[in-house]
Amino acid sequence: MSEDTAEDIVEIMDESVEHQDDDDDEPASKRSKDDIEGAVEIECSQDEELPDAEGMSKKQLRRLKYKKKWEEKKLEKRAAERIRKKEKRAALKEAGDLSKLRKRKDFRTMAQSNSKQRIALDMSFDDLMIEKDQKRTVQQIGWCYTANRHSPDPFQFHVVGFDGPSRKIYNGNEHNLNQDIFLHHEKLETVFKPEEIIYLTSESENILSELDDTKVYVIGGIVDHNSQKGLCHRIAKEKGFGHARLPLDEHLLMKTRRVLTINQVYEILVHWSVHKDWKAALLSIIPERKNAQLKEDTSEAVEAPKEEEKKIKPETVKTPKEEPSAVVPKTES
Repeated sequence: MSEDTAEDIVEIMDESVEHQDDDDDEPASKRSKDDIEGAVEIECSQDEELPDAEGMSKKQLRRLKYKKKWEEKKLEKRAAERIRKKEKRAALKEAGDLSKLRKRKDFRTMAQSNSKQRIALDMSFDDLMIEKDQKRTVQQIGWCYTANRHSPDPFQFHVVGFDGPSRKIYNGNEHNLNQDIFLHHEKLETVFKPEEIIYLTSESENILSELDDTKVYVIGGIVDHNSQKGLCHRIAKEKGFGHARLPLDEHLLMKTRRVLTINQVYEILVHWSVHKDWKAALLSIIPERKNAQLKEDTSEAVEAPKEEEKKIKPETVKTPKEEPSAVVPKTES
């Protein structure tokens, strides 16, 4: 069975489960092969009745139908959730139990921020990503926006080169319409002066020690699963941009790959801007699964046993006993 056929079967099973009778308790995962093949035949017969819209294949029509149905259900669930939360808040207010009401935080906009530091995401890599990774990149833009919004003094957040398929995915989400972000169709070197640009890349030999508000620090907006290693560093050198790397090696010991996501790099910068502590910023943002440890902690752990050994040695080492001298027999003269 091909991968495409398997995807179609999964979609058909998802739709068919919703129309099962109440007395059918057998889970979809345990359906027999004949049941699945029957579902495929039924779905195919239904699709044959559908008109050919704009030259789309039957498979594309099925996916479009499934996606539309899923989006309608998602909107219904969100509307019901909003109503439920509204009713809950009203009930708590009526009961006078205000302690359980979550206080809404007053967020500062970029215009209200005291920070003039510019951080940019370079989104000019759509041609190097499949649609799935483009969606992940757009999702990480949202996480960067959340981190910036929760900061007491948000960065001046720019997204440049944002005119490809990723922009369509971004615009397709109604929650992104009012985000406090500067969105640019133009390329990085058009929006900013080349001498202002500092591209953040792990291959750089320059260590980022502090942020300079006269510079704009750029994060490559690409999810490539490390298939394009060194790409951002190469672009920075070819176009004459400055470049730097986060001080991971100077503060941490990591046995895993030093690959961070877009939002993790952004969140580290936000944390440093508030606390001015690279160690705390790195440890608080880098996932625990990477098992990152401070270099000071590891050195102390290694030196501690040596001190204990020094204390124990004088007690455990025994001085050798003097052996009795050999008795020499006297000889008679």
